[in-house]
Amino acid sequence: MAETVRIENEGVGLHVEVEGPEDAVPVVFLHGVTVSGRTWEWLPGELKRGRRIVRIDFRGHGSSDHAPGTYHLPRYGGDVVTVLRALAAWPAVLVGHSLGGVVAWWVLQNHPELVTAAFLEDPPLYHAESGPEGNAGSRILFEAIRADALAYKEEGLSDEEVVELVGAMPMGPPGVPTLREISFEDGVAAMGFSHRRLDIGVIDGAIDGSTLAGTDTTSPVTPPVAVVAADDAMGAAFTTADAARLAETHPAIEVIRVLGSGHLIHDERRFRETFSAELGRFLAVHAPPV
Repeated sequence: MAETVRIENEGVGLHVEVEGPEDAVPVVFLHGVTVSGRTWEWLPGELKRGRRIVRIDFRGHGSSDHAPGTYHLPRYGGDVVTVLRALAAWPAVLVGHSLGGVVAWWVLQNHPELVTAAFLEDPPLYHAESGPEGNAGSRILFEAIRADALAYKEEGLSDEEVVELVGAMPMGPPGVPTLREISFEDGVAAMGFSHRRLDIGVIDGAIDGSTLAGTDTTSPVTPPVAVVAADDAMGAAFTTADAARLAETHPAIEVIRVLGSGHLIHDERRFRETFSAELGRFLAVHAPPV
């Protein structure tokens, strides 16, 4: 059973859930923009057993405090550093999806002494360099999420009502499958819970690119890193072109491409097992169970 912990950084209260033996290697899970630590509640027993599992809600997300004007990469990274120093007795393994992957990358570069390895799921490492034109697709998506989130607040909808609406969202142009048709129900529920509580300023930073501004893709990264990436044809945030660029500056990083998968690899019905297998392989080496 997970224990809820409240940790403060810069006056911002962070919601953190912890479970597993205190003497085990900490494995810290970081979520994507607009969602929360609930996106990792599905983790199977074989991945959690014998490990110290930590799930963080970023500022402005989930059950953490809102902090308008602070939704930038160094602030998110600083929150993770504060949690690591408070809860981790020794270096942790970071597991990050999307924004969480870039935050993990920032922590790797700025505080390598706190991290033993990192597993990144489709991280948009190069989005800050692509500019508005290169990120037009994601901007349109975030503008739609922003409009919906405002409507949920204005109409005073319940969690259940928001989950129904989020599940019915098409995952692309008209005619494509909805989120519920692609994802497990726990993923839909986690997204609905999070969108109802989201600070709108979080989405503004995703739309104008300020959230990831200054992402450093060239400085060294010392701890072992693996990247599990989505399919370019399905809207990968870490494309094959990105992988080629990363290989030039960080040739030791392993990249696993999941063909057919969209950005939400760990939530997709067709690919959660693949994601779990790759994560399990990584943790067996870098966070062996006690």
